[in-house]
Amino acid sequence: MRPAVSLAIMLAVGWPAAIADAGPPIDSPPAAPEQPPSPDAPSDGPLDGPLIWDEPGGFWLSVELIGPRGAQIDAARSLAQPPVIDALPRGGSPPPGELVGRVDTLEQALSWVDANSFAPLVEGEAATPIPGGHLYQDHELFLTALVVTVGSTSSTHTYPWPTADVLPIPPGAAWQPASLAVARAPLFAAPAPHLPPASERYQVVSIDDAVWLLDSVDRCDDDGTCLRWAQILVRRGDRFFGGWVPATQVVPDSAWVGGPGERRFAVLLSHRTRAEAGVALIEQRGDRREPALGLRAAHAGAAWPSAVVEVLGEELVALIGGEPVLTRHIDQLGPGL
Repeated sequence: MRPAVSLAIMLAVGWPAAIADAGPPIDSPPAAPEQPPSPDAPSDGPLDGPLIWDEPGGFWLSVELIGPRGAQIDAARSLAQPPVIDALPRGGSPPPGELVGRVDTLEQALSWVDANSFAPLVEGEAATPIPGGHLYQDHELFLTALVVTVGSTSSTHTYPWPTADVLPIPPGAAWQPASLAVARAPLFAAPAPHLPPASERYQVVSIDDAVWLLDSVDRCDDDGTCLRWAQILVRRGDRFFGGWVPATQVVPDSAWVGGPGERRFAVLLSHRTRAEAGVALIEQRGDRREPALGLRAAHAGAAWPSAVVEVLGEELVALIGGEPVLTRHIDQLGPGL
């Protein structure tokens, strides 16, 4: 049998084979020790710098409206103010709704959302901003969403939106990261002295949506009973829309007070009369929100009293106007506090 055939058989059946070579063994050269990177060497990016959420192809802007088609086209054109570029995608899925144009940066896109999400129907400091107010006033259209779609100059694709507390806030905007205190809430176009029926809602917001608190106002009836409202901006996917909810249904991130374990608490202003003020005490356990507990205290005057919650060791204290209205051991707080 030829030597080459014998070697092939040995390897095939798993027999050990040694190959000899004339001369002394050749040692591999020792590996060079790893050198630490030079402090002057360029890096892939700053380790502690700000996160960059821009896309090379910029962002497409569009608007979803209810009303006559011709009016929608005119309204979309009115929103194409600099730095919005008048352009059309040449491929991929078109942006939803009526196309407005394209901007280069996320900051420009969010500034466009901030400028067009709310507007009052009348002038004056006391005028209430409503969702897309100038679109209704100028074109008699109802705004349902401002849409920001990421894409190149010729197409669109899915954008990994960061959470509300991470998304950069546009310059000059008063967006406070927040979350719902309930699983779902009806969103109304304007505040009122009393809570309207859910059938009159403008939109519906859920706890999975990204939410920002923009402002808070009171609406009072002739008897002096006032309901506190929160103006919020919501992002669901690529769609941004705004509206009003009772202030007890949205918790700004800054309002939470940490407790033991994964528990945290917040106090939210609710309503007031000529003789008393009411607040809601909210608890979150991990990812679960407990039903709110209403608290009241005697109070006179048109201004709200201070309302805070404190966690002192294992004891929770809620205060209205500096006076405790609830003192309870945290382990005694069950569902609904």
